[in-house]
Amino acid sequence: MNYLEVFTAFFATFFFGIIFSLTGKKLIYSSFAGGLGWYTHLLFFKELSYSKTASFVISAVVITIFSEIIGRLEKTTVTSTLIPALIPLVPGGGIYYTMSFFVENRFSEAFDKGRETIFLTVALSVGIFLVSTFSQILDRTIKYTKVLKKYRKFKEYKRKHKI
Repeated sequence: MNYLEVFTAFFATFFFGIIFSLTGKKLIYSSFAGGLGWYTHLLFFKELSYSKTASFVISAVVITIFSEIIGRLEKTTVTSTLIPALIPLVPGGGIYYTMSFFVENRFSEAFDKGRETIFLTVALSVGIFLVSTFSQILDRTIKYTKVLKKYRKFKEYKRKHKI
């Protein structure tokens, strides 16, 4: 495993977080999440031989779970950690090479690179969507359970005191 790439992802996220005006703990958390996401990608893609798309989905899931946890613990928005942490995974090179191949009239290579870039982008979106949706369902279920418990206590109180 190439740990230099993980440190590079950490610092790329760190400096991008500065551009996003993050400070203090938020900046450190988002930088750690960026390094963690790239580490997860390398682990699943290079070490465990998953496809690139699958490794991107798993990396997005890991980053989003981490961001959801930090958002709850620090009582801050999830996106302040999530958006900078995704920067190392964004397939900017794929977009560049797709356009370069189109300009050079190498259409078959352009379509191949464009398809791969779209798959990676969709993979990131699916990973974020899965965790965010599950998190919202869990959060609303917990809130509903609390309200239901209060309602049942109130109903029992009314019955005992004949209100």
